[in-house]
Amino acid sequence: MRSCKSRPFRSGGFTLLELTISIVLVAMIVIILAASMRAGYRSLEGGERKAESMERLRVSMRLIDSQLQSCLPLTVKEEESLKKSVFIGTSDSMTFATNRSLFSGRKGYVIASYRIERDERGKQVLYLKENTIGMENSRESRLLDGFDAIRFEYLETSKIKGLGGGWSDQMADTSDLPQKVKLHLEQGARKLSLTIPLRTRKPSREDSEEGGTT
Repeated sequence: MRSCKSRPFRSGGFTLLELTISIVLVAMIVIILAASMRAGYRSLEGGERKAESMERLRVSMRLIDSQLQSCLPLTVKEEESLKKSVFIGTSDSMTFATNRSLFSGRKGYVIASYRIERDERGKQVLYLKENTIGMENSRESRLLDGFDAIRFEYLETSKIKGLGGGWSDQMADTSDLPQKVKLHLEQGARKLSLTIPLRTRKPSREDSEEGGTT
């Protein structure tokens, strides 16, 4: 007689071990996908911030260049024979008259005042404040921020003639405009300098006496 051997019975479901392994694998896949998506989002967000920062830097540099290129050689009579140019420059501030406005484009004449301050993070910020000539109004905007260092330098006429030589961080001659203005920006290991020549001529004595003074 043929003997019949019993075989273990197996149902169509999963064992507890197989179910546990499946859950662990699915959880690992979900974690990996979530991490990849988060890294991709951060990369995209960082790229957008960097692009926005670069665009803001480009627009701000173009504005500073255009305002200085449109600088007006206005003078103020302080005493009977003393005239002072409306251009005050130090390493952390700069004030001058221009016909190019950030807020109104090419319309009107304004006094543009740039100043550098530190924010709550210890980073330097460049502000622009405009006052319309003949009107009691002012507007202010933050142009650049997040820099380790921002400063101005000036090249005056006397320097070019060999009476001092080189650049200085403060205007010594208050009766004339600088020949060039240099803006220095530092952010970590990255350093950037923008040199802007002023094309406006100094007003002659006759021009000042006829109406160049304010």
